[in-house]
Amino acid sequence: MSAGRLPARWFGWAFALVMGGAMTAIVTLVLALVFGAPDAGLLQAWLPRWTIAWAVASPVIAVLSPRVRRWLSAWIVPPGA
Repeated sequence: MSAGRLPARWFGWAFALVMGGAMTAIVTLVLALVFGAPDAGLLQAWLPRWTIAWAVASPVIAVLSPRVRRWLSAWIVPPGA
């Protein structure tokens, strides 16, 4: 392990947390803007929904990513192979 860095076993979860956070933030914000009037209450309406979406999406990404990569590698040559 390099100084100040987590071991490789944490990479999948770290990736899922960052990707899940970014994707759910964008999607829930777009949905809030499309289906709700953007006003002073936008943050109060968006933040709890994003938090729930992030809590659901991150473990799903962490669990499904390796399986989807294996599944797709049966039909597509993976990068770096």
